[in-house]
Amino acid sequence: MSKQLLILGNGFDLHCGLKSSYKDFFRYTILDTIGERFNLAQMKIGVSGFWEGLLMEYYKALGNLDYSWCDIETIIKETLYCIYCGNDKKSVNINNGLWLKALNSTVYRKNPPEELININDPIKRYLFMCCFNFLYYLQSGQCSDFCKLNLLMQSLLQELSNFEKRFCKYVKDCIFDKQNNINEQYIVSAVNLLAYITGFSTPDFENIDEMMDIEEEDDEEEISHNVYHPIVRENQVLSKEFNKLRYTNILSFNYTAIFDILGVECPCAYSNVHGKLCNKQCSEDCSSSSVIFGIDDTLIQSQEANSMLRLFSKTYRKMSDTSTPISILPKNDGQPIEIKFYGHSLSEADYSYFQSIFDFYNLYDNNNVSLLFYYSKGYEQNDAIYQLINSYGKTLDNKDQGKNLIHKLLLENRLKIVVVPDNIIEVPDNI
Repeated sequence: MSKQLLILGNGFDLHCGLKSSYKDFFRYTILDTIGERFNLAQMKIGVSGFWEGLLMEYYKALGNLDYSWCDIETIIKETLYCIYCGNDKKSVNINNGLWLKALNSTVYRKNPPEELININDPIKRYLFMCCFNFLYYLQSGQCSDFCKLNLLMQSLLQELSNFEKRFCKYVKDCIFDKQNNINEQYIVSAVNLLAYITGFSTPDFENIDEMMDIEEEDDEEEISHNVYHPIVRENQVLSKEFNKLRYTNILSFNYTAIFDILGVECPCAYSNVHGKLCNKQCSEDCSSSSVIFGIDDTLIQSQEANSMLRLFSKTYRKMSDTSTPISILPKNDGQPIEIKFYGHSLSEADYSYFQSIFDFYNLYDNNNVSLLFYYSKGYEQNDAIYQLINSYGKTLDNKDQGKNLIHKLLLENRLKIVVVPDNIIEVPDNI
């Protein structure tokens, strides 16, 4: 059996019925949906925080009907550029940043004059006032301007950490109800979809009881469907089926981990690129979440080493992860390897990961490596696939080879686009 590297994006969870998108997170945890009915754009009672308030400003400005703007990591990137070095994204001159305008305005005490603010954009005005209010209360201490900037950025990072914990709690609440019962639609769909893409089993489970192969005499037994008490027993079929995944490595850009949710010992190398949900009941002050939001490292590599934007790099923050590292790439030992994708947008933000993987396997010359892009009907990605491979081709030393990379992969039957049948999972209408 061929070795596999499966790359998953949030489309996997969404198509399995989990409301894990940023727009769902915003709508269910931040937006006052009752007030929305009366055209009142405001946050829920008890919700506060810099990033939560910023999302509300984006919603009021752009998203009362369309949530396409609600990309948290893009918002983080744009916000940091604006505060730290102004609108010139190619420059790291901190003297151009919005923070300095706010700092200079603190000499006018607590309420800077309107003509000094002079900001018509409501989002930039929000950022200015947040910076101003923070820096104003630093006036009494002896602190250099650079020190104040550092404290401001550290404050934004702490606010981001709180924001990530709120997201962690939200997604956990989507998986488990208040009685800790598991979201049956999600987990059964996820197992069936994983089974189909990897080929480890025939995906025909219709409910949790069938999936767990529970005998009739066990029906009266209370079974806890949650992460705190494993639901897979030694005599159940799923344990045996998962064992077939030993030839598969999984690189997930999601924050969920199906084996953790089921309480099953992971049968394969599995890594959540940007952290994952904590494995215990969440609270607002949860300290166990390793969920990471941030900016891609390639955005700051051209800047000086001490740029404070590095603090918000997902790569930089990942360095602080104390968990045991996992070698996620199958060995390149001459055996056939299938690199499979599902549910990932293939956006430029993650090209650095894909380039590293393609380089590791010498994609152009290694005939043992194949690319398979799976998709659900209605979510075709031909343009994104074309762009990804063409962009990688441009990184090759031999530019002529790079130009014909797609053609070569097709001729050698090493590039396939595969539709997932509708009967594998029931795709929700409102994803």
